[in-house]
Amino acid sequence: MARILIVDDEREIRNGLVKQIPWSEWGVDEVLDADDGDTALALALARRPDLIVTDIRMPRMSGLKLIAELMREKYSGSLIVVSGFDDFHYAKEAFKLGVSDYLLKPLDKNDLFKAVTAALRRQREKNESELSRSLIRQGYESAVPKIREELLRQLIGRPYREDPAARTGHKLEQLDLAWLSGGQLRLAVVGIDSLKALTLEPAAKDKNTLLAEVGGILSETVAARHPGRSVLFRSESDDWIVILEQGDADMVEPCAAMLEEARERIGSRMEIRFDIGEAVSRGGLPQLYDLYRSAMASLVSRRLHGNVETPEGDNYDRPPEYQLGSPKELVEILKYGTDKEIREAMAGFPKLVKSWEVRHPKDLQQRTFEWLLDVFRAAQKTAGWKETSWEKHPIALWEHLERFDTLESLRQQATEQLLKAAESIKGQSGSRSQIVDEAQRIIHERYHENLTLQMVAECVHVTPVWLSKLFKKETDMNFLEYLTDVRLQNAAERLGDLQYKVYQISYMVGYQDPVHFAKLFKRAYGCTPQEYRNSRSSRHE
Repeated sequence: MARILIVDDEREIRNGLVKQIPWSEWGVDEVLDADDGDTALALALARRPDLIVTDIRMPRMSGLKLIAELMREKYSGSLIVVSGFDDFHYAKEAFKLGVSDYLLKPLDKNDLFKAVTAALRRQREKNESELSRSLIRQGYESAVPKIREELLRQLIGRPYREDPAARTGHKLEQLDLAWLSGGQLRLAVVGIDSLKALTLEPAAKDKNTLLAEVGGILSETVAARHPGRSVLFRSESDDWIVILEQGDADMVEPCAAMLEEARERIGSRMEIRFDIGEAVSRGGLPQLYDLYRSAMASLVSRRLHGNVETPEGDNYDRPPEYQLGSPKELVEILKYGTDKEIREAMAGFPKLVKSWEVRHPKDLQQRTFEWLLDVFRAAQKTAGWKETSWEKHPIALWEHLERFDTLESLRQQATEQLLKAAESIKGQSGSRSQIVDEAQRIIHERYHENLTLQMVAECVHVTPVWLSKLFKKETDMNFLEYLTDVRLQNAAERLGDLQYKVYQISYMVGYQDPVHFAKLFKRAYGCTPQEYRNSRSSRHE
């Protein structure tokens, strides 16, 4: 199949040629268009169409000038020029420039068909001739790997079509790949985790060098372990593709073990990580495109979901992902928690990501970036964080995150960003003991009220969950235990005053149920309130 470029400054004519001609039936699978010579020149040099159909008269750059510029740039495709009858005198000059045909307006569909098919046939013959000469010039052995890679990229990059089957089959035979035409195939996509980050680090290896080393280890492992035929090549997205011939289903497990061995060897030699997406299918060549798509879907799934184990919950019956999903709660961890607590909270990142329902690593990068910005804004608003570099230069944060393309690597990078923010926040804010001191003061002043954790938390401007956590760390008691202790101490003092009944003292210290008060008192002091009062009276006598 071929690519064609239509150039005409008249929109109706251009659109008619692009949309109303059955190009696919004529052997064309991609149609580009341009409305002037300048645009056409840039497009032709970038996309290298097999055939250009261009008008003669156009503003700024005429069709003849476009052709001359293309020739100067060594354009190797075919050319057809189109013009009105009055401009037929340009034909001689056009043919001098190397056009293959000259058509008059209005275009006749049959004439166009004959011109296009003849030009594409000549171009195909020319390409094949040039390829043959190139093979001879460069040496067959050195050219075959590149040709094989290009053919395989085409086969996995577009759905299989019957039309070029004979030519494809002939090419496969020449490249010793005829076995791809039938039987059962296993395709694995080996993607290096965060390749961009690896190759942008100081003193990092060149990307092509690193990929070549990975390919070398994969090739060694497959050659040593796989009993059938195989082919290894690099995709346009810098993944390694392994296609294995499989005799029957019992070869599935050995193949999986072989790929896992390759993972271990690459990890130990090069200290890098990678994910593998795999798919198996019968039907050979016609299934190759779908096989690749299935393997890529498997690879993307592994990168998005990872293998990180997430705890079921934390000490406060609050799953970490809920803390991460609430910027306010997370800012409290940054402000008052330890580095360990921040890392423990980030263990819930995989579940948070799951709630985002992202479908591609790019989406994961974008959502992680947006989530960090939300946390930083909350830190400004609720914790008075004064750092603004992330706000003034958000692109720097994005460019950093954009280097990492797996769940685990992004979790690590986001954790480091939060740890840095926590250090900055703590450096400009009060200690967590000040929060507990204020909460204790409120409890001692208002213990007789129907006081709750929620009420005190609001007074000290933290969430109930975090206040409970701070209380436990600073006093070795949770909020309720501390409140009960204060109430019972006050009750014990009041029991020495005989003018109050025991049930009145219960109300005075915040308990509306004297029976419940009595049970709590006995648990703390080993006797009932009345027994405690009697013992104090006896000591005084």
